[in-house]
Amino acid sequence: MEQKSRYSVDLTQNEKQHKFFMLSMAAAQAANHFKFLFYGGGIRGGKTYIILFILTRLCKIFPGSRWCVVRKDMPSIETTTVPSFEKIITGSPDWKWYRDKSNYHVTHTNGSKIFFRGENITIDPFLNKFLGLEVNGFFLEQMEELSEKMFEKAIERTGSWYIDKMPRGLIFGSFNPSQGWLKKRFYEPFKNGTLDSDTLFMEALPSDNPFVTDDQKSGWGKMAERYRRQFVEGSWDDFDSEDGRWLFAFNSLRHIGKVEWNPHQVTYLSFDFNREPITCSVWQFYDNIIRGVRSIKINDGTIYRLCNEILELYPGAFFVVNGDASGASRTTVNILDNYQIIKNTLNLSKGQIQVSGANPPLKDSRMLCNSILEIQPFIVDAENCKPFIEDALNCKANADNTIVKNNRDKTGQAADMLDNFRYFLHKNFRDIFKNQ
Repeated sequence: MEQKSRYSVDLTQNEKQHKFFMLSMAAAQAANHFKFLFYGGGIRGGKTYIILFILTRLCKIFPGSRWCVVRKDMPSIETTTVPSFEKIITGSPDWKWYRDKSNYHVTHTNGSKIFFRGENITIDPFLNKFLGLEVNGFFLEQMEELSEKMFEKAIERTGSWYIDKMPRGLIFGSFNPSQGWLKKRFYEPFKNGTLDSDTLFMEALPSDNPFVTDDQKSGWGKMAERYRRQFVEGSWDDFDSEDGRWLFAFNSLRHIGKVEWNPHQVTYLSFDFNREPITCSVWQFYDNIIRGVRSIKINDGTIYRLCNEILELYPGAFFVVNGDASGASRTTVNILDNYQIIKNTLNLSKGQIQVSGANPPLKDSRMLCNSILEIQPFIVDAENCKPFIEDALNCKANADNTIVKNNRDKTGQAADMLDNFRYFLHKNFRDIFKNQ
């Protein structure tokens, strides 16, 4: 049976989407002043979907046109953007994919193309991969994760592809509230009424999207209040202005106490393979309480020494191992990787080694860790978890939610134990926001 094309989107369900679509179509034909069209402000506002749909329409209206979608990296493109685009064009015979990582794009039968590229600013600081790119416009997705340099590069390359029927060069953007360059350059002028006349800034919230489910809303209720205000209510307030702690929800009165190791419950070990010190945090979870049993730091030690200390502290324990994903590939002692050494030394089965394929992004970790601390009963031992407590109370966050790490200086912000903590939570509690 021939698959029916779904190459359409019902714009009657979301007034803001409809308005943004109409203004975008008019902008492409120079029927208004807009060259920069930004849409966002909260999760599940429908921002990505509507802009991708707009690009498909522009491809059809302007045969042979070219557009480029940019996110922070290609994994983000492949796991989020491309699946959304595939939903829009499912069943349409008009599109053909080319999934070569160096030239990832989709082509319409009329010759129009949409390229998908990662910014990758850390490995391409001068954005050389965009040199020579000739397109009619860009979609900068999740602009708060992109550099201002990427926006300038988009301006430079927009309108550089010449065809008989030319659209106006346009730059689309989606975003969530943040404290970076996007806020200063666009949001503040928007709120002050001083935004340039060629720029459209439209706020979109989950409340504008009729397709948001009760199940999703229930998941958002588990977010820390700070994140609910930012990502659900669309607040641009600087929530970190007071003390800027990375683990801002950690409260000494609520979260520090006495924790006894229970030999009858699973003992979780979360490793981080710093060169100096090597660390492991010990956790248990039962009776709906997350319990921090001990933080272990060893200077001038090996993974063998750390494992032997664990065996002495917790004889007869049933261990489950979490931790740094790089430990499965880094060879610090011999031909065995760190997790093979742990498995052999602690006499574990393969199933007791439960490590993620990649370390979680710090942005995601910060939301998860702080939300867990707000909604989940949680206690760490005052004496045996001192290294973790020091990090929780003292480590600051950078603007991009990474951890300020000033190892072995006079500030005391070593951040040695925060990584163990987030690896443990992501591996065992990451599904708490599965409907986000």
